Amino acid sequence: MDNKEELFHIRNENRQLQAESEKVSHPDFYLNDETLEELQKFCQDFDPYRDLDLETKFRLQEFGIIDLSNPFDITNKLLLLLENNLQYRIKLQENK
Repeated sequence: MDNKEELFHIRNENRQLQAESEKVSHPDFYLNDETLEELQKFCQDFDPYRDLDLETKFRLQEFGIIDLSNPFDITNKLLLLLENNLQYRIKLQENK
């Protein structure tokens, strides 16, 4: 368990360093390319109706999903996060 918590903290520290290094101001929901790819992979294998293990709970918290009691709500939040990021990237490409 300590190993999983340590991995969680290391991942958070790395993401915080990346966020600080990025100069462009993005909306709160914005995920960088690497994190967005991780989210897409996570969503492909994720089943909100199964019991959530500790690693899955940590991953959901990393994506800003704190309330884990409603599987339908978790799914909607994940989809909204993906959709918002994809639409934002499309707007960025159109504005270039």
